[in-house]
Amino acid sequence: MPSAPFTIVDVFSTTPYRGNPLAVVDARGHDLTDTQMKLITRQFNLSETTFFFPPTLSGADFKLRSFLPYGWEVYGAGHNILGVWWHLANAGLLDFSKAPRVDVGDGVEEFTFHQELGGEVVPLKVTRRIGASGKTEFAVAIRQASPKGHAKHTDPAALAAVLGLSASDIGFPGSTEAVLPQVMSTSTTHHLLVPVSSVEALDRAVVHRDKLVEQLDLLDSRAHGIFWFTPIPGADGVPTFQARFFSRGMTAEDPATGSAAGPFSAYLYSNGLLKLDGGKAKVVVYQGLKLGRECIIEVVLTARNDGSGEVEVDIVGSGAQVARGEISLPSLSTSF
Repeated sequence: MPSAPFTIVDVFSTTPYRGNPLAVVDARGHDLTDTQMKLITRQFNLSETTFFFPPTLSGADFKLRSFLPYGWEVYGAGHNILGVWWHLANAGLLDFSKAPRVDVGDGVEEFTFHQELGGEVVPLKVTRRIGASGKTEFAVAIRQASPKGHAKHTDPAALAAVLGLSASDIGFPGSTEAVLPQVMSTSTTHHLLVPVSSVEALDRAVVHRDKLVEQLDLLDSRAHGIFWFTPIPGADGVPTFQARFFSRGMTAEDPATGSAAGPFSAYLYSNGLLKLDGGKAKVVVYQGLKLGRECIIEVVLTARNDGSGEVEVDIVGSGAQVARGEISLPSLSTSF
């Protein structure tokens, strides 16, 4: 039976078993069908599985396709994309000698590569440095599509029912103005962002799936999940938050959600809760702590200088290899 190499990468952490696990399948030697990829994804049963292929569009280094366990193909730039590029760098599959390079200081080199995803070719950055132990360390920065704001949620009691909280638990602590929950998007991925009053409330929340789906459909049928968060003390004055995420399409809580953390920075900015310095701002999100993990997502928001008022968002993170092996390819006669 034919098989393909796979690697399990913990994304947004440099420590195995602490990041958000992603299955990465090397599909370069196979012409996999959509059904085969869906079956493999369901077999891994992680939040996402990503396959990488030779590019089919000019200028791309690799073609990527990513799926959720219940069969949806996703295109947003989150841990499913960042983890693949960390693996490609760590496994020696990137040709750094041919990539545009910038010396950013402190022994860090930044290289530009291009990915083919959803019929488009877009750039991304891979940084390389020699760590204190002498080991080469990699990090990846991916620019998401410009974030957009959509419908706002005005019923805290209904949202509290989704999370098993009280209405008084919903809201941004310390803000003098009402900061309403809102659907935000980047590319085709929409999430409902909900501020809660404390870490205690964040941890106490238990998602009621049926009520979640009901609220998402009432507000915006495109909304995929709920991202709830609260501010925590950070280092060097960087705005820092603790967050959790649950979606209508996942069987369990997501340990880290880059597709929500990116537009979250734009949500903060649009509500006057994020100040720019030189046209930029940085946000740090800790996620997965309730699950025994510690994912760290860095987000860099940049205001466009074209007078549009729009912003650009990059998510930054690293990874750790946890496992590797071979997975048997499903028969073409096996249905999903």
